[in-house]
Formats: sequence, structure tokens, C-alpha cells
Amino acid sequence: MGWLEQLQRWIVKLLSPRKKHRPRPKIIKRWYGKNCAVLRIERNTRGGISTYRITSLYGSCDYLLTLDYLPDLLAEMVGEYEGTPFRLGSSDYPSKPATHRFAIWRVFPNGDSAAIGIYDVDLEGLGGSFNLQQIAPRRAIAGVALRSLQIIHSTKTPSMSWHSQMERMDWLGLLETRIRGELQNPYHNLRVTIILSKNE
Repeated sequence: MGWLEQLQRWIVKLLSPRKKHRPRPKIIKRWYGKNCAVLRIERNTRGGISTYRITSLYGSCDYLLTLDYLPDLLAEMVGEYEGTPFRLGSSDYPSKPATHRFAIWRVFPNGDSAAIGIYDVDLEGLGGSFNLQQIAPRRAIAGVALRSLQIIHSTKTPSMSWHSQMERMDWLGLLETRIRGELQNPYHNLRVTIILSKNE
């Protein structure tokens, strides 16, 4: 089963009615704004680093932002020893600079979901400390998700509604600005590879 299918199944599980034997994913942290809320959600899919759900009273859908570590997504299972799985990196991707897969989803009340965009990006850059390269991507996607709290809703102009502004959000531009600050490199380039984009 591919990464996209696994993530879509996880999203369906997230939205389906709760059964007694299956708990909902844990909400790690919540932020509340005047027009929306941002939830950081625990996700146990392979390679999953951070997942944020953005909800608002003014939208016809929620938004889900996911960030995955690309080498873990592409690694192949080679065996297991005493319950610990062993994976080897894929040789299909060695020359590409991408380190993470960043995805934006629309999530509808009926449980359906649709990808707005899926991108492979470089969120580590060259050099720098190992610790900074580990924490910078997490902090960058948090900043992107929390940007939705700053959007002001207006009923006077349809283009200024919260939902309309979210639909025009420059997700990659926000991510690049945030990661430049986190890596302390104003020239960092995401080196984007488009996997899927509904807006292009």
C-alpha cells in the first residue's frame, strides 16, 4: 500500500464515527482564534512528523496539514528482529534534495477528503547542526498551520471570508518563509517537487 493510500485511510479513520474499541487520534495541543481553531494531532503512520487540523465555523470544510520525513516514507521493509522493523532506504530518490513531504488536504463533514497539494521539499538545507535540522521542520509547519488564526473573516465581501482566504493561501510561500527563519538562512530554497497540485 502506498503512502497516499495509507494517509487517506488514516484521514477516513480520523473522521469516521467513533467505535468503542477504536479511540480517536489524540489531540496533542489546541490553539483558538476568533475565527478558527488549530489542533495538533498525533499520527502513527510511517514517516509522520506533524499533523495539524484547522477548523472554522465559516468554512465548508476543514484543512489538514501533514508533514512526513521522506526517507522513512521511501524506505523498504527488509525484516524484523524481536518486534523491531528494519528498513532500507530506497535507491529511487538518492539524487533529489527533498527531505520531507508536505501535504494540504480539504476534509469534508461527510468524511471525504481531497488533496489540495502534495509536495516534496527540502526543509533541512546544507550544513547546520543536526538538532536544528530535526526541530526546524516541526516548527516551520506549526507556523504555517497557526497562520490561519490570523485570518480575519468578513461577511461584507465574499473574497474576504475566512474560507475564501484559506482557499487562496500560498502554503509553499508560508513554508519557505518559516523554514528560512528556523534554519537562520534567508536564502534557503525549498527545491519543490510537485507530487500533486489541484491549483496548478
